[in-house]
Amino acid sequence: MGGDYRAPDYAAANREAVMAQAETFPLIRQIEAASRIGAKVDVPVYQDGKATGQFKTVDFGPMSDIAQTRAIGRALAEMAPEQARAQYEASQQRVSPGGPTLGEATAMQRRSELQALDPTRYGLYETFLKDIGQRPIAQDQIEAPRYEQVGIPSAPQDVGEAQRIRSNLERQISAGLAQAGTADPALIRAAQQAVRARGTTTGAALSDIQSFREARAVSEAIANADMQRRAQAMSLLQSGQTTSDVANRQAQESFQNILAATGQRNTAQQQTFAGQMASQQQRQGTQQQNIANIQSALGLQPIVSQAAQLPGLQQGASPFAPPQLIQGMQQAGPGQLAQLGTGFALQNAQNAFQASQANSPLAVFKGVTGGIENLGQSFGAFAGGICYVARECIPDQWEAFFFWKELVAPVWFKSFYDSNAEKFAKWIKDKPKAKKLVANWMLSRIKSLIPKS
Repeated sequence: MGGDYRAPDYAAANREAVMAQAETFPLIRQIEAASRIGAKVDVPVYQDGKATGQFKTVDFGPMSDIAQTRAIGRALAEMAPEQARAQYEASQQRVSPGGPTLGEATAMQRRSELQALDPTRYGLYETFLKDIGQRPIAQDQIEAPRYEQVGIPSAPQDVGEAQRIRSNLERQISAGLAQAGTADPALIRAAQQAVRARGTTTGAALSDIQSFREARAVSEAIANADMQRRAQAMSLLQSGQTTSDVANRQAQESFQNILAATGQRNTAQQQTFAGQMASQQQRQGTQQQNIANIQSALGLQPIVSQAAQLPGLQQGASPFAPPQLIQGMQQAGPGQLAQLGTGFALQNAQNAFQASQANSPLAVFKGVTGGIENLGQSFGAFAGGICYVARECIPDQWEAFFFWKELVAPVWFKSFYDSNAEKFAKWIKDKPKAKKLVANWMLSRIKSLIPKS
């Protein structure tokens, strides 16, 4: 069912739109360029939508974009001095002999109107301007902190009993080192006596070997004494308890104490300076907020916005502003061409679909079913008491069978059906096979109402 209908080919439509644009682009570009710069161009002549092969020359000189822009710019430039002079002369005219000028009178009148319209706001404006001129930038000046330099530590002082013990020990060890190469006479005699006692025991008290042994014993005693003196000196030096070591250590501790105290004082000054800066910034922020609130209430521009416009103010009283070029037609982009082609294809497809459905069997069937529905609504009460079999076998389409019975079926069948429908419907109610056969036959009668294509 349904007529001859083809779905729209968007790709082909878009392709045709792009190709049409590509084919006509050189001509359109020539026309556009000529319309902008005021040149001449030959354009083809069309008749009834077809090209005739003839061309005509179009001169865009008097109506080009440049010509219009030039004419309008020159006209405005010629009128500007006259208008400015007229405004200036009008503002210089006296309202009355010896009275203010029209410009001054206008300004005074505006001032009076503003004051009368909103006295509170006008008074705030006057106070704001007065305070701006009298208020200094900063109410108090904060001096930068002066950092304290670290001083030279004082000379160390080693006092007390420990100092005396340390000094005596150093003198004794130093005196021992000064006696290097000698030994205590008592120690020498003890060494000699020990060797002699051994010689007497062996019976060689006066021999040469005995003399050598005594000399070697004395030499070893002196060497042992020197080694002991050096060991005592090295032990003292390594202990770190000499006078110079203690003095150096005390100097370092004193310097570290001075450095820590100075750092604490400098940190305190830095924190004080930071606190003063924060306090001043807070006060300045409050002042700026108050100024901004007043400006907002008065409808004035903030100072920051005024400063941002300084480059514009530096251009002078009459900066040159070139007129904007008036542009003609614009070329369509690829997206616009695709949209145009898609819309064209969709519209053609809709038109073809509507035309194909005008005389299709589906349309006829819709009309028939619509008539059946109206007939069923009109005779619902009457048919509800008669068409028992159709309501039992095809409850969803019994109105269509009623339409066939009343308008198409033979008279004898209609009379027979109306007389026996109620009894037959009760009999067939619990017989599904028979009900199916009757339902298929009734549906075939309904289908006969639809004309064949």
